[in-house]
Amino acid sequence: MKGIFTIFALLLYNIHLAQNTRAEANEYFQNLNFTEAIVLYQQLDLKKKKPRPLIVERLAESYFSISDYGNARLWYEKLYALKAKRVDEATFIKYVQSLKACGKYVEANNLIKEYYSYDVQKMAIIIAQEQYLDSLLALGPKYDIRNSEINSPLSDFAPMYHKDAIVFSSSRAPEFSEDVDYSWNNQPYLSILMANRDTISGKLSAVRKFHKNIQSSFHEGTLTYSSDYKTVYFTQNYLKDNHLLVNPKGFSNMRIFRGDVTGDSIVNAVPLKFNNPKYSFGHPFLTKDGKRLYFVSNKYGGFGETDIYYVDIKEDGKLGPAINLGPTINTPGREMFPYVDGQNLYFASDSHFGLGGLDIFKSEIDSTNSYGTPKNIGKPINSNRDDFALITNDFENTGYFSSNRTNGKGDDDIYSFSKVAELMSYKGRILDEEIKAPIPGVKVKVYDREKQLITETTTDLLGNYEVALPTNGNHIIAFFKTEYKQEIQAVNHAESPNLYQDINTTHLTPFSSYVINEGGVEKIRANPIFFNLNRFNITYKAAKELDKIVTFMNAFPSVKIKIEAHTDSRASDAFNLKLSNNRAKSTRDYLIYMGIDASRIESAIGYGESRLINHCANGVPCSNEDHLANRRCDFIIIGK
Repeated sequence: MKGIFTIFALLLYNIHLAQNTRAEANEYFQNLNFTEAIVLYQQLDLKKKKPRPLIVERLAESYFSISDYGNARLWYEKLYALKAKRVDEATFIKYVQSLKACGKYVEANNLIKEYYSYDVQKMAIIIAQEQYLDSLLALGPKYDIRNSEINSPLSDFAPMYHKDAIVFSSSRAPEFSEDVDYSWNNQPYLSILMANRDTISGKLSAVRKFHKNIQSSFHEGTLTYSSDYKTVYFTQNYLKDNHLLVNPKGFSNMRIFRGDVTGDSIVNAVPLKFNNPKYSFGHPFLTKDGKRLYFVSNKYGGFGETDIYYVDIKEDGKLGPAINLGPTINTPGREMFPYVDGQNLYFASDSHFGLGGLDIFKSEIDSTNSYGTPKNIGKPINSNRDDFALITNDFENTGYFSSNRTNGKGDDDIYSFSKVAELMSYKGRILDEEIKAPIPGVKVKVYDREKQLITETTTDLLGNYEVALPTNGNHIIAFFKTEYKQEIQAVNHAESPNLYQDINTTHLTPFSSYVINEGGVEKIRANPIFFNLNRFNITYKAAKELDKIVTFMNAFPSVKIKIEAHTDSRASDAFNLKLSNNRAKSTRDYLIYMGIDASRIESAIGYGESRLINHCANGVPCSNEDHLANRRCDFIIIGK
C-alpha cells in the first residue's frame, strides 16, 4: 500500500547527485524513490557472483514499499536464505506479509510458527488469534462491503465522520491539487476532501475540498473532530511559509495540530506539545467524550516501526503524558489508525496474526483501562492486502474502511460496509473437576441444531477459549480431551442471551476418576452387579450399574475392555463356572444392546469360584456379606 505510507514518509531535502551507482541507488532509496532505486540495485546485484545481503534487503524493501509483493516475496526469500533465517523481526514481518499477499498462507503460517517457536507466550497468542480468525472464517461473511462511488484512480483513504458527511485524505489530481508529485508513489501530495453521506444507504457523493485555509503544497492527513465539531485535530508536514522544515538529517516528518472549526475553516491551529521533528506523529483520534486523544508515532522507545499512543486531555485543555498502549497492542511491525467505539479499540496492524498486509483488529478495553488480546475482524473487511482506517456507526449499523485490495478503482479506495448478521463472543474456561486447575489443549467444537459442525477452537494455557457465534440460534458445544470425559453444553440464545457474553466455567472429569488400579490392573470403578441367586438374567439393579459402564465407554470411545464374572463358593464348581459364564455373556449382551460396539469388548468369561478374594472357600462358614464380595463382575481396561 502506498497511500498510507505517505503519512510517515521521510522527505529528503536538497538531494546531492551520486558519484557512483551504489551511492545513487542508496540516495534514491533514502529519498523514497523506490522505483529508481530498484533499477540501480538490480544492476548492482547482477554484477556480483555472490549476492550482497544489503542490496538484496534494499530490493526486497523497495518492492514491498511500492506494493509489488510478488517481487518482494522473491527477494525476501533470497535474503532469508542468505542470512540462514537470522533476520530481524521487522524484516521477517514484511517477508510474511509478502507471502500472504501472494496467497502463500500455509508457507507463511509455517514460517511464523518456526520463527517464534522459542517464545511460548508469543506462540500462545499467535495460536489463539489464529483459532479465533478461523472461527470467523468458518461462519462466513459478517458484512456486505461496497467500493465507494467517490473513489478516484489515485489514493483515497482514512474517512472520518463529519455530521452527515465524511472527510478523507486524497491524492487525486488535477481538479483538487496543483502540487508536484511525491517521489514515493509519483502521486500528488495529500489533500483534505469532503463527501456527502447518505445515512441510510451509506453512499457517498459530491466530493469537494474542505478546510482549504490549512492546505499546503505538501501533506495534510487524517482528521478527528470533537462531538460538537468545534475542535479538530489533524496531521501536516513541518512547514514554514509553505516550505518544508527539515531536521538535522535533512528529513521532514509529520506532526499533529489542534484547531478550532469555524464554518469550513480551521483557525487558531497550534501543534501539540509532544511533537518532535525527529519523528512523525499522525493518525489522531479523539474519543467521544473529548477526554482522550489516540495517535500513532515512530518515536524512540516504542515497540516497532509505528506504535499507538494516547494522551489524556484535562479540563483546562492541557495534555497529559504520552502513554504507549504496550506490547499487547503494539508489535515490532506497524500499528496504525486507532479508532475507539464504545469499549472497543479498532486499529490496523501488519504483525498480529492476519490475512496479509495490514489487517483491522479489535481489542476490548476493560474497566481498568487494559487492552485485550487483539482479534482479527475477518473477511470481507480484511483481505490479503492492506486494510485500515475503519470507522463505525453502530446506530446506523454501518461503517467505512480503506483498502488497496485488487479490483479497486485506484491505489487506496474507501469502502462502505453493513452488517449482515450479528455475531457475539462466547467465552469460557475449562477446569479439572478434581483439582480445579485449568486444562489447556481442550478441543472445543460447536454444532448447530442439525448437529453440523460450525466452528472449533482449543483452550489456551489458562484453559480459556472463545468462539464467535450468531445470536439467532441454538448451539451445542462439546468439549474433548484425551484422558477426560467429554462434556456437552446446549446454548439456547433465546432463553439465555447472557451466555454469549459471560464467562462460563466447565469442569471436565479426568479418566482417573472412573477407574481403580488393583495389582497393576486398571478396572472401571463400579458397584457390584447384582444377579438373583443362581440366575444370570439382568435385573433392574444390575441394569442401573451397567448403564454407568455404558456412560463411561461413550465418554471414552477409544476404551476397550474385557469382562470377567465370578461367583461365590456355594454350589458345585462346575455349576458356578457355567453360571459365571452366562452372567459374563449377559453383561456383554446388555452393553452391546445399549449401543457399545462389540469390537470394544474383547471377551466375556466366567471364572466361577476359582478366583475368590477372601477366605470363603468350599466348606468354610461365611456370612452372606462375605459371600457377596466374591459374586462380582470386573470390567478390565485393555486399551484406551
